[in-house]
Formats: sequence, structure tokens, C-alpha cells
Amino acid sequence: TERQTALAFQKSLLPQAIPDLDGMEVACRYVPAKPLETQGQGIQTQVGGDWYDIIPLGSDRTGLVVGDVMGHGPEAAAVMAQLRAVAHALADLDLEPADLLQRLNRVTETLQAITLATCAYAVVDANGHTCTLAGAGHLPPILALPDGTTRVPELPAGQSLGLGTAIYGQARIKLPPGAILALYTDGLVESRTRSFDQGILAMRSILAREHGHLEAICDALIASLAGRCEDDITVILARIPANRAG
Repeated sequence: TERQTALAFQKSLLPQAIPDLDGMEVACRYVPAKPLETQGQGIQTQVGGDWYDIIPLGSDRTGLVVGDVMGHGPEAAAVMAQLRAVAHALADLDLEPADLLQRLNRVTETLQAITLATCAYAVVDANGHTCTLAGAGHLPPILALPDGTTRVPELPAGQSLGLGTAIYGQARIKLPPGAILALYTDGLVESRTRSFDQGILAMRSILAREHGHLEAICDALIASLAGRCEDDITVILARIPANRAG
């Protein structure tokens, strides 16, 4: 069917497997938006613009990318594919997160399609127990600590990609072994009946009480927050294993 074809196309643009990582546990989920029934037009397949990537950087460092191209349809998916490829290539250059977003923004401005996208990029250093993060109009990451507390790290404000020239900042936070870093798109926390603030609080509550396998925690987040899947949902959970506390 058209929907199956569209979903196969969407999934082909995303990582097919999590790469082997040194000193890191990572789990991720992508859940497509459910098709809409438009009056007089039947079921409309929704191909979205969410993307994620996991890039081994060597020396026990890992790059994590989550992005969201505004809109749906083949155009959004095509732009997403271009941005994901460029972001991956820039990450391979081992750029600082703020520098990566600045270059990605310049590329976004050159695309023929009218583009507005958000993106978050994090580099986790498993040896140093730190994470360096930068955002471009994206919802903030969530940090869930082993003691059951959670917080939203403060990041320098950064405008969405495609709005013109911008300078991005970054922040370095401690990521102690056993702590979970969560990156996600707005489809997980925001809906017609729930603001993103309410959704983030609900997500923090789930992460505060979940301490098992990251795959199971991903499933718990989707089950509790996904609802009617009005928009694409993407989430990445990353953790330095507790046995690397030395």
C-alpha cells in the first residue's frame, strides 16, 4: 500500500542498526505518525521529517543527533535525508557541537526547498564522564541521574535551522556512570491536548523511576507518552555503564 511504501522509504533513511560503541549504551526508537483521515480525501499517509543518528568518534566518544524537519510528505523526508547526511559528515570531522550546527545551518540555507528544522547534537565522552551539547531550536535534553532525580540542562539559545545566519553556543555537563541522557523530538511530549511543558514533566517522571535496560525504558516512554501518534516520535537514550565509574 501507499502507507507501507512511505514507511519503508522513511525507515530506509534512518540508521539500520546501532553501531558498536566503546563505553556507551544506546537505545533509540522512531515511531511514525498515524495516517490522517482527511474529509473527502480518505486516508492521508504522513511521511515525516524526524531523523536521528549515532556516530562513533573514537577514544570512547560518541556523537548523538536528533532532528526534526517541519512538515510532512515526501518533501520533508527528502530534506531530512539531506540534513542527516550532512550532519553525519560534519560529525565525522569531529567538530564541536556548536560548530557543527553552525555549518549545518549554512547548508540548510542553500537547499532549494523552503526549510525549517530543529536539531540537537551531543558528544558523550565515556572516559571523561561528560557530555557537550548544542541545540538549534530543539527541545532541551533530559538528564536522569542514578539517584532518581532528573533535570533539564541549560543550553545556550540557538535558533532553528534555515532562518538565516546564526551563531550557536554549547554547554558541557557531567554525565556520571549510570545516568541517562535523553534526546527526543516534540512528537513524544506534545499533542493537541498536552503542552510540551507538561509532556517533559511526564517524561522526567518516567525516567526518574526507570533504571533497567534502555530498550525497556524506550518502550515505557512510547507506551506512556505516544498517545495517538499525531506526529512522528523519535527518542535516543544514552548511558555510560555504571561499571565505568573508575
